Amino acid sequence: MQQIIVYVDQGVDGAALKQTVKSLQLEVDPVCHRIRRMDAKTLKTENWEKETALLIIPGGRDIYYHQALEGAGTSKIRQYVENGGSYLGICAGAYFGSGSIEFEKGGSYEVCAPRSLAFFPGLAEGPAYGKNKYRADGLQGIEAARVSWESEAFHAYYNGGCHFGRVEGLPGVSVLSSYLELENDPAAIISCKIGLGTAVLSGVHIEFSLPVLPRNNPYIERIYNLLEKGEVQRRKVLRQTLQHLSVSIKN
Repeated sequence: MQQIIVYVDQGVDGAALKQTVKSLQLEVDPVCHRIRRMDAKTLKTENWEKETALLIIPGGRDIYYHQALEGAGTSKIRQYVENGGSYLGICAGAYFGSGSIEFEKGGSYEVCAPRSLAFFPGLAEGPAYGKNKYRADGLQGIEAARVSWESEAFHAYYNGGCHFGRVEGLPGVSVLSSYLELENDPAAIISCKIGLGTAVLSGVHIEFSLPVLPRNNPYIERIYNLLEKGEVQRRKVLRQTLQHLSVSIKN
């Protein structure tokens, strides 16, 4: 039985962690995979790679991931993927998996810096829906982002995520989804072939399940109906993404 590791340490958003684990429990075949939470120290020191089908870095604050994992941690993650492993970076995990970040440039949450995982060698720029909306301690900046998937479109939960610049022509990089409401339809979800493995980076929260969202929150209530209409498609996208990353899902 192969494990799916969900990173859990400083900077990981509690709601994102809860949604990630619940969605995995709903979609992943328990006969084939077990879900394991792992902190930075364990990730850097334990030999987890051979038993791992997928490593997930969930939403939160990339700057803390960088502080905890840069060096030994990122080197280990990169080598794991190159040797045939799979990586799913959602929101902060997508920033963390890119070559460089521009987040809230000129704003109070500014992070403009290189990153060493560089599954996507280019720039992860955000928030995709504009500056001065995101709050680390609140939901003021959330959106129902209209994104593409194959020949369809749906609304996905979004909170400060990135878009990916200059994807075209990069070897091994393909666009899985684009933001349909933003100028030039920038990439929202990308797949990156890294050696023998694959990394998927998503600026939107494909793991956020509608029943878990607190509808009594006014910011969620504002977008709830759009998310509700897209819930079936969101689950399809998550399941196909997990399969793309060599994870066995329930029938």
